[in-house]
Amino acid sequence: MSSAPKQSNSTPFFYHHLPKNLLLILLSFICLPVTATLVLLSLYSSRTTPNAPKREQKQDQDAKQNAKARDQVPITILVTGVSMTKGLSIARLLSQYTPHLILGADVEHIPNTSPGRYSRSLTAFFPLTPPDANSAEPYIESLAHLIRATNVDLWISCSSVVSAVEDGEVVRRVEKGIRERNWDGRIFKAVQFSEDVVQELHSKDRFLEFVRGIGEVVPETHRCESPDAVVRILKKERKGTVGNTDAKKNGRRKDEKKDMRYILKPIGVDDRARGNMMTLLPLPTVKETTEYISTLSIGKSNPYILQQYISGPEYCTHALVIRGVVQAFVACPSSDLLMHYEALDPSAPLTQDMLRFTEKVAKEKGENFTGHLSFDFLAEGDREGEKSELFPIECNPRAHTAVVLFQDEPRMAQRYLDIFSASSERPHAKQDVLVPEMQCPRYYWAGHDLVALVIIPVLDLLWGQASVADVKKGGWEFWTHLRDWRDGTFEAWDPVPFLVLYHVYWPMKFLESVLNGKQWSRTTKIFEC
Repeated sequence: MSSAPKQSNSTPFFYHHLPKNLLLILLSFICLPVTATLVLLSLYSSRTTPNAPKREQKQDQDAKQNAKARDQVPITILVTGVSMTKGLSIARLLSQYTPHLILGADVEHIPNTSPGRYSRSLTAFFPLTPPDANSAEPYIESLAHLIRATNVDLWISCSSVVSAVEDGEVVRRVEKGIRERNWDGRIFKAVQFSEDVVQELHSKDRFLEFVRGIGEVVPETHRCESPDAVVRILKKERKGTVGNTDAKKNGRRKDEKKDMRYILKPIGVDDRARGNMMTLLPLPTVKETTEYISTLSIGKSNPYILQQYISGPEYCTHALVIRGVVQAFVACPSSDLLMHYEALDPSAPLTQDMLRFTEKVAKEKGENFTGHLSFDFLAEGDREGEKSELFPIECNPRAHTAVVLFQDEPRMAQRYLDIFSASSERPHAKQDVLVPEMQCPRYYWAGHDLVALVIIPVLDLLWGQASVADVKKGGWEFWTHLRDWRDGTFEAWDPVPFLVLYHVYWPMKFLESVLNGKQWSRTTKIFEC
């Protein structure tokens, strides 16, 4: 949820850079006694549990049938990205439901502040060298060295948006090193796509070209490397002469083109553009349109795509793919800043359509295609999905936070271990795609909701920008989440990462922002301005 203020003649002081950072640090100190008490009680109640919770419960028939000899001998599994919820969730899952050695690693820009470092699910945590200003080589080499030095058997990558390509390079280097050293019996597997696959799928325009190539419908899209290119396309659009081929393919009449609206978004990572990505073009006048486009940093080194605006709801997916076969899949409602996760009904037509698309992409990429795969979709038409048209708009060839929805699923741990099955034993259609149980918890983040649903409405009320009804609405939603939902970071048997996240990691981030003067927008997920 955004922390941007509502439209007003004056911006409240607490939205400005220095006050909001200092207020958030103060809030962390105020809440510390409550968090510390919760953590101490959780630790006390779990004192009799020497490790993660017992791997009791449901030893699934599927897991029993696939419990190969290798699964019985402890292996070393490295999970990277454990500072993020997705990495921490996977580490906890494997710690609970496998007998293996779980290592964690991540970049720590501020030493000793990674929440994952303090998780009971990890046997050891290793800080990785961050990329420097000119090269990602320090990061790549530190991760490759860690994999070699600790004799990692399975690496599960939970890349950030800026390290997915580099993680693909790590796989290539480690596998090449094993071949060159002729290490007999050394088996190394990675849940991570190669760098060329990541580059193709991550690039918005190249991904849409790929989707067209496999016969799927995509929104009309144009790559633009200058503001003038955007203006020219919009002028042609007014005349109904742009993209007629796509219009026919998408089942749209030529005369409908004149009413089509577009959005502009960067092909790469550009946090400064996030706040404007839903601006609909063209604006009422040519002058307004031209002036708006000129404010964006569009160029050959920072290309944008001009994409047809689809007015329907947005969805996101997460899948585990092993050798071109989708092993696990979940779909969720989405938004530009997703801080609430709720699984869609796996049997719903819309969910099945998204799964079909994911399986088609995985099959197209073949047996060497192994990793986490996520897509963003827009649906136009019936919101229930019976008659809606689905448009894939982006691919994230890395783990999605939606993996948290599998956190209590023992069979998910086994699906990761299926990577050691022989190629000839690929499950194909004989093994159903794993989906979350229908009673799967919904997830929220307490720190985000406290600020977005309680603190900001109260401050807005005091500033005259909100009503008592707004405060009541936010407070009731926060209470509902606290009562019925589940926090994405807190676990009673592993509570320390929750404490570190809100009382070490974020306060240090806010303090760093104050000291270096870098402004940011959004609450709980910082984007530079």
